[in-house]
Amino acid sequence: MNPDLTVLVPAYNEEENLRVHLPVLCEAADACTSNYEILVVDDGSTDSSADVVVKAARGNRRIRLVRHSKNLGPGSGIVTGLFWARGEWVMFLPADLACEPEEIPGFYGARRGADVVVGLRSDRRDSPAWRRVLSIGYIGLLRLLTRTRVRQFNYLQLYRRSIFERLPVRSRGVFVTAEIILRAEKAGLVVAQHPLTYRPRTSGRASGASPRALARTLLDMTAYFTGLS
Repeated sequence: MNPDLTVLVPAYNEEENLRVHLPVLCEAADACTSNYEILVVDDGSTDSSADVVVKAARGNRRIRLVRHSKNLGPGSGIVTGLFWARGEWVMFLPADLACEPEEIPGFYGARRGADVVVGLRSDRRDSPAWRRVLSIGYIGLLRLLTRTRVRQFNYLQLYRRSIFERLPVRSRGVFVTAEIILRAEKAGLVVAQHPLTYRPRTSGRASGASPRALARTLLDMTAYFTGLS
């Protein structure tokens, strides 16, 4: 029998976060449903991230690891994870958690009557000013171009896995989460929004705003809005 929930954790050089947070994620997932799996997608890490997951999986068969042979960049882990996920629902959570773990069951509960649940993060004051400006501009542009009511696009998300039989998601970078939301709205699916308390990263480095990731985002956005994807 397939799990009720797949917790999808993309990771690149996140050994410390995985060591600390995998047990926390298991507890949070178990509070959602006893029938869950934790799927870690290692994006060609050069540290011991994969070893940490393998060791954790020996003690908990619900933990699975999928590895990229090389680093494909931010967003790629979500695409791979959606392919390998077995749960009826797929919850995207980063290795640094990014929210208070006790809020995860409530986030899962917000799926009732919805096909996609978008997490809305609280104030992110720990980010550099340039990243906050970039994020505000990105969100503003997407809302202007699409008239969507969704307020955020790149935080935690929850998907009914079966929707991907209908949604032709093409992006392979950071824009993939926005594309899922926008295509879901276009298809008439129910997109709910649920507030979450932002939890700052304490180790590792975020890579979603690297020059490579920004270039990939621009290409994916252009393809989406010009109808080429």
